[in-house]
Amino acid sequence: MLPAVENLLLEPQGDTLTIWFNRPETRNALSGAMADELAAVLEALPASEFRFVVLRGKGGAFCSGGDLKMFRNVFQAGMPREEIVAFNADFGRMMVAIKQLPQLFVVAIEGAAMAGGLGIACLADVVVTTADAKFALTEVTLGIPPAQITPVVISRIGASQARRLLLTAQRFDGVEAHRLGFAHFVEPDLEALESRLQSVLRDAHRGAPGAIKLTKQIISASESLQGSELVQFAAERFADAMLGDEAREGMQAFAEKRPAQWGLSKSKETGSTK
Repeated sequence: MLPAVENLLLEPQGDTLTIWFNRPETRNALSGAMADELAAVLEALPASEFRFVVLRGKGGAFCSGGDLKMFRNVFQAGMPREEIVAFNADFGRMMVAIKQLPQLFVVAIEGAAMAGGLGIACLADVVVTTADAKFALTEVTLGIPPAQITPVVISRIGASQARRLLLTAQRFDGVEAHRLGFAHFVEPDLEALESRLQSVLRDAHRGAPGAIKLTKQIISASESLQGSELVQFAAERFADAMLGDEAREGMQAFAEKRPAQWGLSKSKETGSTK
């Protein structure tokens, strides 16, 4: 069961859960409460039956970054240093929860993806953006470092480009985000973004849920294991899958020239995420 939320909107539709940032009056700035809710939802998802998770923002913006009002009125109003450290570490908890999702995780960006919002998008399996969306890593202009998101930005686009953007806070649009590797698809407008999002989900339905989960485990292991350890890890995941029901169904479906049942049974349930 998913937790109750106030700063998010959860929209289940068939086997897809769309999570909406729902603070449009702040352009979906990441408050402490919103970050905690998102972490709690993400931590509950591995035990759910959802196959796909989409993250979006209400009100025409994805996420404008950290809640600066909270920074001033809470952090700089006498909060002990150790509590500020704990809060920032909690943001890291949310990022760990994203990394551990067994489901395909898709981010759809319109309006703006700034600072921590862009950092979250760096962890997505697939990112779709509109061409006119605005991006920037603005932390240094506020006198703070991009503490938790620096590693994921480097992982996403490489150290050289990450240094430039993290240290200069240069702004760029969706076209440039696509060129740099932040986004996989750039679309001319919201209607095209919706169409692309549905196309991504339709394609993803061809994949077996367990195989997607195991593939994500191998991708994550590639960041920490090397050589024979990684070879062994991947081989064990392969054997687990090969001896399971999904592989039997996949091989049989291929031989019979028909869709595998996991895709056939679920794809009809997924509709628009508008």
